[in-house]
Amino acid sequence: MSSTTRAGSYRAVLLLPSALRTFVPALFGRLAYGLLPLSILFTVHAATGSFAVAGAAGAGFGLSSLSMPFKARLVDRYSQRVVLPPLALVCALGLVVATQLTTPALLVALVTVTGLFAPPLGPSMRANWRLITDDTGLKERAYALDAICEESLYLAGPLLAGLLISFWSAPASLICTAALLAAGTCLMVTAPLTRRTSPPSPARHPLGPLTNRGLRRILLVILVTAAGVSTAYLCIAGAAQAEGRPGAAGFVEAGIGLGSVVGGLAWGRRKHTRPAETQLAGLIGVLAVGLLAASLVSHLVVLGVVMAAFGLAVSPLFVVSYVAADELTPPDQRTEASTWINTANNLGSAAGASLTGLLIDRAGPSYGFVAGGVLLVLVSVTLLRRPTAGRWSRRPGGRSGPGPRAGRRR
Repeated sequence: MSSTTRAGSYRAVLLLPSALRTFVPALFGRLAYGLLPLSILFTVHAATGSFAVAGAAGAGFGLSSLSMPFKARLVDRYSQRVVLPPLALVCALGLVVATQLTTPALLVALVTVTGLFAPPLGPSMRANWRLITDDTGLKERAYALDAICEESLYLAGPLLAGLLISFWSAPASLICTAALLAAGTCLMVTAPLTRRTSPPSPARHPLGPLTNRGLRRILLVILVTAAGVSTAYLCIAGAAQAEGRPGAAGFVEAGIGLGSVVGGLAWGRRKHTRPAETQLAGLIGVLAVGLLAASLVSHLVVLGVVMAAFGLAVSPLFVVSYVAADELTPPDQRTEASTWINTANNLGSAAGASLTGLLIDRAGPSYGFVAGGVLLVLVSVTLLRRPTAGRWSRRPGGRSGPGPRAGRRR
């Protein structure tokens, strides 16, 4: 029996009640996160003349993303309409004020504190998709559409920021970023479904969904996988630098994003019936093969093609993870659980990038690709050799067991 079946069309998802009304504003708000890195970098550099200070400000904003799960918990408890607009408005105000400062320490501190108020738009939109697709069988397809669009935003965001900086100024780009964030968030929560809250579980544990063993296993897989995947970006930069064409790194990296979009489109067109851990093992295996193949490539154009093939598994990896997290957690914890997937990815990427940088300096980018590939092979083989379908699923009564597979609604 085939492991996949037809899943309907993306048009069917967008025609569901409240879908466009919620999704389009959310995309504008999330576009702000695509503009943000370059906008902050060049705004702070223009004010201080230091890339070190600019990098510290960007790192501070990124580090503050660790607060995302706790903001998501507030969303689960009090609703998007109550929580998201104040967060977005305070964050936008902080970004605007940052364009007026020139003192390095104040800039770094302000940008870092501003990051604490960044609204969790991605997890919130996935929570909306759960409500929009309820009883339709289209949730996995909606998640795929969401992942594809998010990947596209992170391709378009730097380009748009570059145009604004080139033809206007870096502070103007940061102000536009703030406007997108505030407007997109406030328009998203005008939909009726954003008023909804989930009744809290009795005697909820302070760690929330992290008490679930299956979710912790998924987070560990995502964290280690992200460490392996992050090697690709630094190794691409190292390879481009070694060829004397550092600017080409951006085009090669764009291949990953393009592959991710294509992979997400293809993945979302099918319903997948294999267990989540089997799907993850296969997708991580594709990533591993891509990194190992990249270690054998010396020409940048060929490397771009290999990285596009590598990227085919990126969006599906997150779709499977989000669906599995939904299966494992009760309704009042799903936004927070989704945010922990992102947090594990960010932490793993940071750890992998720091270690890969040391390896590239000592041995070169080819060895970095090999190290990342070997790490992902180990993750994939471990998932296949130690099946955990029972521990990654929940029956309707909440007991662990070989219940619904990933992607099937409870």
